[in-house]
Amino acid sequence: MAMDEGVIDRVRSVITRVSSSQAAFSELVGISADKLSKSLNAVRRFTSLELALIADAGDVSVDWLLTGRTREPALPAVEPSTGDEIRALVDRYAAAYERLRLLGRRPPLPRLPAPPAGSPAAAGRALAERAVAALREHGVPRLGGLPTAELAAAVEQVFAVDVAVTALPGGADGLAWQSPHGRLVLANVTSQFTRQRFALAHALGHVLAGDAEQPLLDQHLTPGRQRAGLEQRADAFAAAFLMPADELHAAAATPVTAPVSVQPGAPAPVTEAVSAGLRLSAPVADAAFAALVGLFGVSAGAMAARLRGLGLLDAARQAELSLWTAARCQHGPAGRAALLARLGAAQAPRLPARLVGELFGAYADGATTLLPLADLLQTPVDDLFAALVAEQAAGRRGYADELAFLP
Repeated sequence: MAMDEGVIDRVRSVITRVSSSQAAFSELVGISADKLSKSLNAVRRFTSLELALIADAGDVSVDWLLTGRTREPALPAVEPSTGDEIRALVDRYAAAYERLRLLGRRPPLPRLPAPPAGSPAAAGRALAERAVAALREHGVPRLGGLPTAELAAAVEQVFAVDVAVTALPGGADGLAWQSPHGRLVLANVTSQFTRQRFALAHALGHVLAGDAEQPLLDQHLTPGRQRAGLEQRADAFAAAFLMPADELHAAAATPVTAPVSVQPGAPAPVTEAVSAGLRLSAPVADAAFAALVGLFGVSAGAMAARLRGLGLLDAARQAELSLWTAARCQHGPAGRAALLARLGAAQAPRLPARLVGELFGAYADGATTLLPLADLLQTPVDDLFAALVAEQAAGRRGYADELAFLP
């Protein structure tokens, strides 16, 4: 079946915007010129991986390519009106916190220390160092290689911050809010996994700095271009938190094995033992940079900016590497599989496990009904009850020797 003409038109708009020619675009995203031409002429369909690579190159979502319903970030757009929706969303969490408080089942929040002094950038980096140290004290050895879902779980445990991934009003990137009884970080569901990870860290920076007594909505995050001091601090926090300096310096000093990137038409890639120090020769440095981007789960632009800040890149090399795409950084069958896995994970909602557990525990102990949990999850209480009964029935069939809880 031929590809929808609307999809082809949107792909063509991306090609026109980011590349000088169709041939150059095929090299940029790692799709053969023949396959790209056939897809653009409706002879074959784009695969899910190809759409993901095109979306990454154009800084758009796969959903926008497929449907055109979501905003294309690189084009001018009217800011969405989100006030009422944001208030309703935050009110759901506020109601859950208040119900647990009244039941005496909301543990006191640990006191946050005053944010570090200094310029916004310096304060953000110092706050990130403090946060990374706290994670390591609680058994998280490193941030590099830690999946976003595991990072969210660690943040909940260590900082008593409820973390959820959900569709945010207006396609916003993230939301931060805190009250005397709860701390909240929300990230948007999206195919742009690096943006989601940065938005989560950015919102956490706001919470740990005490910025979010009123809900803070991050729309169209543009790291490095923020004007407000608290946004600059949150940007600096996110970069230093997701890419700790000691981990990057350790990578720069440790020999690694990585495929050497070559340009189209050059001899086939070879595998060499290389150092991740990016001041080495260009082919080796390319391979090392790609490995770092893949390991830390950030965009090429974010990694290049961080390495420049640490003195590992000069300005010209930063500008060059910032243009790399996910396809170039995660090439080969293993890289493509990892890229698809990250894209899929970023589009999966995540419940605030800590808060959901507290509400369900109150119900299981007979302290309240299922209504508070149903309200938070925006699920009819009868449907939630039926799901619990069905789950329990399945558990009884599968684990006959184990104790069962009947709601």
